[in-house]
Parts: sequence; structure tokens; C-alpha cells
Amino acid sequence: MAPFLLLFVALATASPVKRQIYPLDVNGDGLISKDEVLNVMTLHEALVALDRDGDGFIYMAQIIELWGTADMFHQLNTNGDDHLTFTEIENFMTMSDFYDQFDYDGTYSICTTEAYQLNYIYNVIHNNVANDPLDANGDGKISKLEITSHMTYGEVLRALDVNGDRELTVLELTILLGGQTGQFVIDQDNNHDGTVSFQEARSHHMGLREIFQRLDLDDSGYLENGEGAGFYTVWNAIVTSGITDPITG
Repeated sequence: MAPFLLLFVALATASPVKRQIYPLDVNGDGLISKDEVLNVMTLHEALVALDRDGDGFIYMAQIIELWGTADMFHQLNTNGDDHLTFTEIENFMTMSDFYDQFDYDGTYSICTTEAYQLNYIYNVIHNNVANDPLDANGDGKISKLEITSHMTYGEVLRALDVNGDRELTVLELTILLGGQTGQFVIDQDNNHDGTVSFQEARSHHMGLREIFQRLDLDDSGYLENGEGAGFYTVWNAIVTSGITDPITG
């Protein structure tokens, strides 16, 4: 068996690392208050944590994963380009304002499940990612935010393209998609040649979030119980090969 397939199998069967799931809930009441957040992070620290590729920009895909809508991206994007600079964000909001984007009912507290993104940011700031490069909060499952903050669809395609021909074979796609590979090829192979070109892979509104949804077999909103194993193989390839691409989703 090829080394990368052995890695795929190992990751699919590995036990998740056990760590505190909600570190921001200091008093253990099941809620994350504004004070609990403001006491442990600044807005700049939060932005640096979200900027996983280190280019100093926050992209629309990340804003959508944070707050479920692109409205704030358009509001903050003063120069009309495809990203937000830290300055654009910091000139408009404080950390208190940032928290308020999650506090939909204005109660100054968020239940722990709703505060998943804030816990993710906290864990990145404090480097609580022991032995797991993708599962930032150690809950044994992977969110869309954790995926889109680490890699782009373009990086994934290039990582899967073992021979560099920009054509993805069934074997190459299986590394990430597993049992979903056949349907993906049917959906994306526009010229019916049995492979999926990079151009075809982007057709029909396909992207990283759509790949995530295909792998989320139980529609839980997370990849768990081996559903996201292929992303670890892809991430390892991205890191070891030095593939880089701005995080645009």
C-alpha cells in the first residue's frame, strides 16, 4: 500500500485528542460572557489567529464562517478588493464589537455551542492544538472554520494532484473524498473522460465548503468519526510541499 494511503488509514482510525472543549467558560456556567472573552484576548490577537496563512488579510469566506453572512465583510471592505486588512477591521470595531457579532440576542452572553468560533480563536492564540493540526479546540471533530482557516480549495486540488498534470484521477480524489469520490466524478467530470480537471473541479459552484458538506455524512455540521481523515492527508501534503494560496475559500 502506498505511504499516503497508509497515512490515510491511520488518520481515519486515530483516536481524538482529549482536551478542555470550552476554555473560555471560566466559571463553568455553560455561557461565554463578554467579560470572559475580553479578559483573555484582544481584537488584534483574534485577527492574527484567523490569519492562518500569515498574509495579513481576512477573506470573505472566513467572515461567512464566523458570522454566517458576508454583510460585515462588505461593510468593512472600504476599498472594494477581495480581502480585509487588519487596519480596515480595527478602524471599524473593537473586541467588544467583535463579540457582539456572535451575541445575536444582546444578552452579553453566548452559550458554549454558539461560541465555537471564539473558542477556536482562543485555542489558536494560546496554541492549544497539541498533536492535531486541524482540530483547534480538541473536541474530536472539525468545523468548516477550522478547514477554511487552514487551507484553500486551490491548495487542496494541488495537494491531490500527485503528478502535477492538473487532472485528478479517481485514485487521487479518493485520498480526500473516500466513498464520495464516485459521485463527485459524476458531478464534475464534464467531458466524461474519467478524470476531473482543475477547471471541472471548480464548476457547478464547487468549492471547499461544498467538499466539507459532502464529507459530512450525518449533516452534523462537523467532520467526525473519520469523516475528515482525508483533510489531514491533504494538509500534510500542503505543508510538506510548500503549497501556498491566499485563503479565499
